[in-house]
Amino acid sequence: MEPSRKQRWQQLQSAFEPGFRQMLLVSLLLHLLLPILSYIPFLSQQAIEKPPVYRVNLVNKIVKNPQAGRPEAVPAKKKSVAKSKPKRKSKPKPAVKPKPLPPKPKPKKVKPKPAAKKKPVKKKPQPKPAVSKTQENNLQKRLEQMRAKQQKKASEQARKDRIAALKAAALAESSKVRSPISAAPVGMADGSGNEAGVSAIAFVQEFIQQQWSLSKYQVIGSPEAEVKLVYNAEGTLLHYKFLKKSGNAIFDESLTRAIAKSKQLPQVLPESMSFEIVFNLKDMLGKP
Repeated sequence: MEPSRKQRWQQLQSAFEPGFRQMLLVSLLLHLLLPILSYIPFLSQQAIEKPPVYRVNLVNKIVKNPQAGRPEAVPAKKKSVAKSKPKRKSKPKPAVKPKPLPPKPKPKKVKPKPAAKKKPVKKKPQPKPAVSKTQENNLQKRLEQMRAKQQKKASEQARKDRIAALKAAALAESSKVRSPISAAPVGMADGSGNEAGVSAIAFVQEFIQQQWSLSKYQVIGSPEAEVKLVYNAEGTLLHYKFLKKSGNAIFDESLTRAIAKSKQLPQVLPESMSFEIVFNLKDMLGKP
């Protein structure tokens, strides 16, 4: 005879482990609860918003304590009003009659005396002064000092020419930057100081990003790298190093080339400064 349904169910239960029913029940409950939990707003994952990236107008001055404002704003030009002073009327001077000049005396005729003939004097050859070794060394040192001064002058002039060229390029680039707020003061969005200008780190980051060039089709994803840069007060790059590489060789090489082009800033810094800047592909592609 065939076993009854109750016997078959008992046989099926005995075939499984004792805790199987509890596990099955928990699994069913979880499958029912997951769709419900996904619709609850406070448990759903919210996207982490990054702070907005601001463009920096490179014409703006670098300051230590920037005020609240916009870094891409154009500084307002001061109108110079020249006060014109009223001209004083000059009184006419009375006419003065010229005095008659006395008669000129006639020059006396003087007979020239014959010049006495001079005998030629033979010059004795003067002995050349002997030059000692110390004098030669001193002369050599002076020549080297003069050459060093000339080289320093030439390098300083070359640096000034580079800065002038960079300022001209920054001025041309600043014409492309537009502030969304008209007549905004020059400063930083998080500025709390009292100086009209931009922060040094924002200026350096913007300047390097303007030297950067890479097609968006060459890199996949959104790589980012962190770099430490040290500049002196004259705006010259002393050294740099990658604190964190992006893992994308093409992006890292393009960033290295941009830093190499940024060895000289178009402005001086308030003092020698070091910066730790994160360069992100998405932000860098956002530049015009």
